[in-house]
Amino acid sequence: EITAPGFIHDVMATTFVLFITSPAFAALGADLARHGLEFCHTGTPTGVLRPDGSHAVLSTDRAANIAALNAIAAGDGDRHADDVGGIERNAGLLFGLLGGSLWSYPTAKLLAGDGWRRGPRGLAAFLGEALVPARGWLENTYRSETIRALWAPWVLHAGLGPEDAFSGQIAKVIAFALEAAGAPIVKGGAKNLLAAFEALIRERGGDIRTGADVASIVQNNGRATAVRLASGETINADKSVICSVTPTQLYGRLLGTDAPKADVEATQKYRYGKGNFQIHYALDKPPAWPGEG
Repeated sequence: EITAPGFIHDVMATTFVLFITSPAFAALGADLARHGLEFCHTGTPTGVLRPDGSHAVLSTDRAANIAALNAIAAGDGDRHADDVGGIERNAGLLFGLLGGSLWSYPTAKLLAGDGWRRGPRGLAAFLGEALVPARGWLENTYRSETIRALWAPWVLHAGLGPEDAFSGQIAKVIAFALEAAGAPIVKGGAKNLLAAFEALIRERGGDIRTGADVASIVQNNGRATAVRLASGETINADKSVICSVTPTQLYGRLLGTDAPKADVEATQKYRYGKGNFQIHYALDKPPAWPGEG
C-alpha cells in the first residue's frame, strides 16, 4: 500500500512477453502453473495519448492494427505490416542473434547459413539496416507523429535512446512481440512468479537462501568452483556459478584479482544504458480519456 489504504501496487511489476515466448517457459510452464502461476492477458497491450488528444491503441489483431493505423494516416498501417512482417520473416536469424552468445560456434553457424541463403551482400544489407536508429526509422517510415510517438518510448524500454544504433530494430522487435503475444502480467502480482519458481526449485531438491551477501567467486584453473559469502562461509558449485549482476560488480568485486586485466579495463570504460521507472497512482474513479477506445 504505497499510495493510499486499500490500494495494493505491484512495485516490481513488468510484462512477461519475453518469458512466455521463451524456450524456458515451454519447458517449465506446466510445472509453474501447477504451483499457482497464472497470467492475465489483454487484447490492447499498449497505446499512446498525446497532449493534443490524438491517440493510437495497439491490439493483438494485425488486421485491426493495419486498419486503425491507416485510418490515422493513409499508408501507415501498411508500413506497420511491413515492419512486423519483416521481423516475422527474419525471426530465425534475429532471435538467434539476440538469444545467443555472439562469439560462439552456434552464432557462426547461424550467420554462415543465412549468408548462404541470402548471399553475402544480402546478409550485410540486413545487418546494416538493423543498425538504423529509431529516429531514422520512424521519421522515414511513418507519416503520423502519433504513430511515431506510439513506438518511440519503447526504445527506452531496452535501455537505448532513439539516436542509438540498433534502436530502430529493437523497437520493431517489441512491436512484433506486443502484437503477437500481448503484454501479459502475473495474476496476483509478480511475487507469484517467484513463489512458483521457489516451489518448483524446492520440489526438485534445490534450496533458496536470501540475505547471503556473496563477497567473491572462487576459481580453480580458470573455472568457477564456489562462492564465498561475506560471513566467510564457502558454498561449492557442482557445475557452474550463474551471476545476475552488473559488469562493475562482476569484474570490480566478485572476481577480485582473478579478473582478466583487459576485462577490468573495459569495465572501467563501460557506460550504463538508460533506466526505466514506473509511476503508480491511486484513482478515485476510472480515467476519463479524451478519446474513444
